[in-house]
Amino acid sequence: MYKLYWSQMSGAIAPQALFEEIGAEYEKIVIDMDKMEHRTPEFLAVNPMAQIPALVLPDGTLMTESAAMVLHILDRHPEAKLAPPAGSAESARFLRWLVFMASTLYVTDMRLYHADQFTTDPAGLDGVLASARSDMDRSFAILDEALNPGPYLLGETFSAADIYLWMLAAWHPEPAKMLAENPRVKQLVELVQARPAIARVWDEHKED
Repeated sequence: MYKLYWSQMSGAIAPQALFEEIGAEYEKIVIDMDKMEHRTPEFLAVNPMAQIPALVLPDGTLMTESAAMVLHILDRHPEAKLAPPAGSAESARFLRWLVFMASTLYVTDMRLYHADQFTTDPAGLDGVLASARSDMDRSFAILDEALNPGPYLLGETFSAADIYLWMLAAWHPEPAKMLAENPRVKQLVELVQARPAIARVWDEHKED
């Protein structure tokens, strides 16, 4: 069975949503970040970066990095058809946008919510925050254009890349404003959120 180290509104959303969509069994190991449980020696032995999520595969192999988890889960569960066939043009498009989101938007969220980790000069925090917000808005605009004609990143075909975008949209500090400015992203978020498996995951992560 998979073991997913989990915290609310963390990168654990994406692998958890995949497990729910696929119907794979997994154990959720809750890490309370408010209590600094991600900084304990026990968890640092799992992930020295002190980041959630971490995933232990059924054979005991440890994974970190949410996008890598997504790709591995898809490899193990091709029957779910949540990614295009390897080597196809659609696969190239899928990988392009998944890696784009992981390397730009995900990192931008880290800069926005953990700005102190991106500068050694406290006077530079405002610059880090301003840069992160600008980059975030630009990235969502790029994704909105990529969704033309949509409604998904692969056109009419729903994929794990759409789950990843839905997760990142939920992290925006002003989601209503961002979605109003990016109507195709808004449509995708609504479509993904309406899926029963995704709705179950969102119920666990949404803030009260």
